Amino acid sequence: MVSTRRALLGAGAASLLVAGCGPPDEPEVNAAEVWNEQLRASQAALAAYEGVEDAARLRPRAASRVDRLEALAGAAGATPAVTPGLEAALEAERAALRTHVAGVGLLEDRPSRELLAGLIAETAQAESELLVLLDRRPIETAFPGQPVPR
Repeated sequence: MVSTRRALLGAGAASLLVAGCGPPDEPEVNAAEVWNEQLRASQAALAAYEGVEDAARLRPRAASRVDRLEALAGAAGATPAVTPGLEAALEAERAALRTHVAGVGLLEDRPSRELLAGLIAETAQAESELLVLLDRRPIETAFPGQPVPR
């Protein structure tokens, strides 16, 4: 068998290309970090209801979401600073909704996805109720949590 330096270099380069093929390694998801992010978003929504009489019935539901997440996340640090008000509550609920939807893509186990589905439904309901309180149409978009085209 006759082999040349060029043939050996070509074979080595081809083997490197083949070794580099395939899907990239997916980054590992830290479930505790995902739950902490969920908790912080829900805490911000809860804080936005503080002292807002018009939304008094929504505050206990937001507190319930925070309680459920605290059991999974543990300590997430200080509650985010939010200026209370109906507009602030609406924006905080929308941010929480986006966070919950993103969490579904990160956590693959069934119990996590079931909890997130419930959080998404409850947060979307709160968003709709806040829109009614603000004299706006309750469903401005078919995709809750997404920016509304103006």
